[in-house]
Amino acid sequence: MFNIIEIDNFNFKNLFNNLSLEIKENTFYTISGSNNCGKTTLMKILNNDIKGNFDNIKIFNKNINDFKIDEYSKMVQTIFPTEILFFDNNLEDEIFYLSTNTKEENEFINFLISNLKLKKVLKKEKTQLLKKEKILYQLLIALLNKPKLLLLDNIDKYFTKKELDNLFNFFKMYKEKYGLTLLIATINLEISLYTDFIYIIEQGKIALNGTTFDVLQKDNTINKIGLSLPFMIDLSVKLRDYELVDELETDIDRMIDKLWN
Repeated sequence: MFNIIEIDNFNFKNLFNNLSLEIKENTFYTISGSNNCGKTTLMKILNNDIKGNFDNIKIFNKNINDFKIDEYSKMVQTIFPTEILFFDNNLEDEIFYLSTNTKEENEFINFLISNLKLKKVLKKEKTQLLKKEKILYQLLIALLNKPKLLLLDNIDKYFTKKELDNLFNFFKMYKEKYGLTLLIATINLEISLYTDFIYIIEQGKIALNGTTFDVLQKDNTINKIGLSLPFMIDLSVKLRDYELVDELETDIDRMIDKLWN
């Protein structure tokens, strides 16, 4: 499987010390770590917001410094909830302005509007939008280019559990139709349950990495880093230690059935 991102022994200021990671295409990843570990800085570097002589970073098998801005933005899109901006025109006009207005593109826009549940949101004034509605709208704009890599920085705190379920179900469906690699930075390891792999940063380098369930079972290390395990994973690990269950479980109803049986 092709590596979309390759970072090899990357050093940056006092944040990263020989940081190395690989992000494979059409796969979902979580990057986590305690506050101020560099998650958002890394996302800004990958979004080309922070410039430097980053010879240790390759995107699509090409040095990140070698891309033109418009070329890069078609392949990589990032959502920073604290930096969402709008044009002066209304939301529907903005979408029209950014589209080519072909039949195929209009169908694609309607697909995004429907699955992101934005039909009513587009009728609102910009000043009336909730934070989560702004994020979803910005996500629609980001996906208009059908980027191969989508970076999400700490968006999870604005959504309920049910809303996150719907959002990540949409991401999975989108990936099957158009292809998508997703990298989400968050301190909340509950989000990692939606992704395939996790990287956890500590003291400037990768402390833990691997498949979601493999990493989450390393509860002692995760707790020492200052992160909290997802509730159901934490419960599963404790019950397994007491030999009450054999494997990790993320669903409370299935857990109850196992305990009763």
